[in-house]
Amino acid sequence: MRKCVVLNGLDLTSKKSDILSKFTSEYLRVLNLTLDKLPQAKSSNELHHLTYSNIRQTSFLPSDIIQEARKDAWATRKKIKNKFKSCSLRLNKRWFRFVKTKRGNPCFKITYSPQRGFVIPIKKDRQFQRFYSFFNNGWVFENISLLRSGKIAVILEKEFPKPETNQRYVVGLDVGSSTLASVTVFDTKTSKVVKQLYFGKDVAERQRRYLKRRAKLQSLAEKGFERAKKSLGRLKHKQASFVKTRSGQIAKEIVNLAKSYNACISIEKLKDLRSKKGQFNRSANQKINRIPYGKFREFLKSNCEMFQTPLHEVDAYHTSKWCPHCGAVNDGHTGGNYALYKCKECSLIVNSDRKASLAVTIKSVLERNRHINGMGPFQFSNTRVPVNGLLRPDEVGLSNVAVQHINQLMESTQQSEL
Repeated sequence: MRKCVVLNGLDLTSKKSDILSKFTSEYLRVLNLTLDKLPQAKSSNELHHLTYSNIRQTSFLPSDIIQEARKDAWATRKKIKNKFKSCSLRLNKRWFRFVKTKRGNPCFKITYSPQRGFVIPIKKDRQFQRFYSFFNNGWVFENISLLRSGKIAVILEKEFPKPETNQRYVVGLDVGSSTLASVTVFDTKTSKVVKQLYFGKDVAERQRRYLKRRAKLQSLAEKGFERAKKSLGRLKHKQASFVKTRSGQIAKEIVNLAKSYNACISIEKLKDLRSKKGQFNRSANQKINRIPYGKFREFLKSNCEMFQTPLHEVDAYHTSKWCPHCGAVNDGHTGGNYALYKCKECSLIVNSDRKASLAVTIKSVLERNRHINGMGPFQFSNTRVPVNGLLRPDEVGLSNVAVQHINQLMESTQQSEL
C-alpha cells in the first residue's frame, strides 16, 4: 500500500538556495539534452544509449539521477513539444537521508553529486505530524521528489496481511450521481437483505450549488471582471477540497460498517465512465462529471487495505437493468424518473440505486462462489430467469451455483433501513 505526503520546507539560507538552484538547473539541462534525442529513439532503451555516455561526461549528476531524467523525458514525450521550463526531481534512497539535528529538528540531507550535499529543514506542521505518525507505525519510504513549488513529496509504503475472503456478509456499493454510495448489506447464509443505506446525498446537492455559483462567476470573468476571475479560482479549489474530503469520510464510514458485520465490500468497475459520457445528453454528461468515482474508489481501497477488509470489484454488466424479483432485463430507468426502476415483466417498482447495490452484492457472491467452498445457497429470482443473467455471456464456470427461490422482495420495510 502506498501513500503520498507533501511536506513543507523552512526557508533556506542563501548558500543552500544557490546549491538547490544549481542542482535544479543541471537536472533541467540534462532533461532538455535528452529531449533533443527523442526523435531518433524508438524506445526508452534506445534513448538511453543515445544520451547516457555524452551526458555522463559533461554533468556532475550521478548516474541514477541521469536515468531518472531519461525516464521523465520518455514518459512526457507526447506532451512536451519544445523544452522543459521547470521540473521536479525524484531521488531514491541512495541520494537522501531523513535525519534530525542536535536540537531535534527534522530535515532531509540531499546528496546531488558524490561527496556533495546540502540539508533541507522541514516545517513541523500538520503535514509533518501526519508523515511522522505513519513513520512511527512502520511505514517506510525509499523515494522522495523535490517539487517545483519547493515542497517535498514523500512516497510511504507498507505491506498489510491479506484479509480472509469467506465472510458471511457482503456490503455492495452502487456509485451514482444523486447519491454517492447506495449500500446493501446482504447475508449469504439466510439469503436476505439485512440493511440498505444511503451515503453522500449531500455531495450532489453541494456540487450543484457550486456549479451554479461558478456559472455566474464565469459569466462575469468573461466580461473582464478581475475579482470574478480570482473568486472563480478560489471556488474551484473549495469545491475540489470538499469533494475529496467527503469522499474520504464516506469511504471510512462504509469500511466501519463492513467491520461491524465482519463483511467484505463489493463495488462496480467504472473505469470507462468518462469515455461513455458522450452517449448521453448534456444534462446526463454533467451528472457523470460530478461523480468522484476515482477519488472515492482510491479512498475505499486504501481504507480496506489498512483495516484488512476484502474489496472486490465486479463488472457493471446489467446491474442497473436487471430485476431482482423476476430476473428480467429491462431498459433501466423508467421514463424521466431516474430514481425509480420498473420491471415490464412483473411490474415491480423499486428505488433504482438500492436495486443496483443489491445487484452488485449478488454478482460479487456469484463470482466469489466459484473460488470459495462451503457457501450455502442464496435467494434471488422467484419466477423464471436465473441469477447468472447478471453475468456476461462469455463468463463460464457458474453452472454449479445453487439458487434458492423464495418470494422475498428487496424493498421489504422489515429488512431495509434508511
